[in-house]
Amino acid sequence: MKAAIITVLSCFVLSLSACEKHPSPLEQEEQQEQQKQSENSNQHENMQSMTMNITAGGKTITATLADNATARALAEKLKSGSITVEMKANEFEHYGPLGFSLDRHDEQITAVSGDIMLYNGNNICVFYGSNSWSYTPLGKVDRKTADELKAFFGTGTISVTYSLKQ
Repeated sequence: MKAAIITVLSCFVLSLSACEKHPSPLEQEEQQEQQKQSENSNQHENMQSMTMNITAGGKTITATLADNATARALAEKLKSGSITVEMKANEFEHYGPLGFSLDRHDEQITAVSGDIMLYNGNNICVFYGSNSWSYTPLGKVDRKTADELKAFFGTGTISVTYSLKQ
């Protein structure tokens, strides 16, 4: 009888240790999603540290630079001082020559309002409309609608200064 009780207790203890909780597939998916959100949050914090001012006509707006080598190279240039670009208008953007070239990593993109793109390695474009072309992303204007961007840049040619936000 003692042997039977010991055997039953041993089996019970072994079964308890075998019941260690393993996450269900749904719980695993939730954990992976939380990890992705944490990584995205960290990336967003890093991008926030790469903020530039865009000044035109006595007004200033901000933009968050993209997390890529070209935008980091632009930020390095801006650390040496601001850059002023004579920008021309068309129906969907203001664009102009930087006065220097940046490494291109062009991809076919449909730019939308607020996008800041590098075109041909030496032109900066700020969009308030949409256009599909081969661009290298530089950043995104912060919290401005297409109409607000159009009003900010106006029509025709305007002198625009880019600088790192202090």
